[in-house]
Amino acid sequence: MNFTTIKNKIFIFVFLGILVFPWVGGGLLRLFAPSVFEKLSIVETEKRQLQEINAEELMDTGESLSGYIDDRIPFRYSMISWYKQINDAADEKYQIAASKIGQAIYQPVEPSPVVADVPEEVPAQENAPVTEFIPEVEESVQEDPNFYPLAVYQDVIIGREGWLFLYGENEIECYQGSNLLTDEAMASYASKLNELQTICNAKGKQLYIFIAPNKSQVFSKYMPTVEIVNTYKREQRLHAYLTENCSTPFIYPLTECLGAASAYQTYYKYDSHWNHFGALYGTNALYAAMGVEQTDPTQWIVGTGDAEKYELYTYMGMTDDSITHDDTEYIMDYRPEITVNGLNLDAMVCRTTSDGANQSKLCLIGDSFRVNMMPYLSKDFTSCTFAHRDYMTSVKADIKAADIIVIEAVERYDYEAFATVQRTINILSK
Repeated sequence: MNFTTIKNKIFIFVFLGILVFPWVGGGLLRLFAPSVFEKLSIVETEKRQLQEINAEELMDTGESLSGYIDDRIPFRYSMISWYKQINDAADEKYQIAASKIGQAIYQPVEPSPVVADVPEEVPAQENAPVTEFIPEVEESVQEDPNFYPLAVYQDVIIGREGWLFLYGENEIECYQGSNLLTDEAMASYASKLNELQTICNAKGKQLYIFIAPNKSQVFSKYMPTVEIVNTYKREQRLHAYLTENCSTPFIYPLTECLGAASAYQTYYKYDSHWNHFGALYGTNALYAAMGVEQTDPTQWIVGTGDAEKYELYTYMGMTDDSITHDDTEYIMDYRPEITVNGLNLDAMVCRTTSDGANQSKLCLIGDSFRVNMMPYLSKDFTSCTFAHRDYMTSVKADIKAADIIVIEAVERYDYEAFATVQRTINILSK
């Protein structure tokens, strides 16, 4: 038996062990130490309902069964945490080397003279724990006022003025422009989109693809110093390609978001999402493509309050009592004369009715960026269905009945939008 055969068998046994361990170990622990099992297994890491099995669709796609199992794998959160710790340990040395390379090749740029607006009613202050994760740099480098070292802790980037950004989940690659799509990949996306558009045309439906910009693209002035591989980045290239090769409106409102961010804070300081004020700018970009009336977002501001969004601190393992709640956002009261029934921002599937102006039935399928758009869309359309893309089997009837279908994804997950396109094709083709 040669070395390669032995190595392959070892990898197979290790892989099988990883698959089997959670279920066998979890079963034994639940039997002999139920309190320990409860502590390790039931961790509320996401504010969402666990997926249930949909018996009606079980023999169709099996998506609900797969989601049910994924949500209930014993020690799921513990294993994710272990992976992060191992990955961060291996990444530490790389970050040191990458910072030194960045220092060597970095060309200073003129910083933007405009900073995001922080309402005077709630003065901002720094969260002290952030500084603990910023590496020391040589004095000669510190003399450059534009340089800021790259520091990553638990997959979170420590940015300028205490701002936090995602490092993983394709975010840094999008920011650096290192993950460009091939012409073949873009052609495949265009083919899927054209197929769905043909189906929608035949059924009298309007179709829109909406890609929400990453926070790092919009508030790049707070990002650390890293190499930009391509200034003409993945989403800009994809937008240009699909605009030329597809008739479906492909909305990537980076320009609108950058314009708003020059005067206002439109994304959360310690979370990866846009806030309610920023989401209205994004919704306006969608309305522009639809031909729906747009309004000035500032006219709906009625005050300010705690942003209550500190997701990236949670990623770093910090508890709420160790966080200074210094991020604020505008409180919006959009079209107060309109009544909405059924709006639930925490629901994975939400159906609303209202006395809004647009009589069309709208179905929006997307990710967490859809949430802060929902209060506006639900008031402007009399009938809406909002669904997370993982719950499409629950909204098949809504998709078929919709006059308008919007498929949304954040930039770092743009490929999920086209997976949703394919699933929508499957639903409408039956």
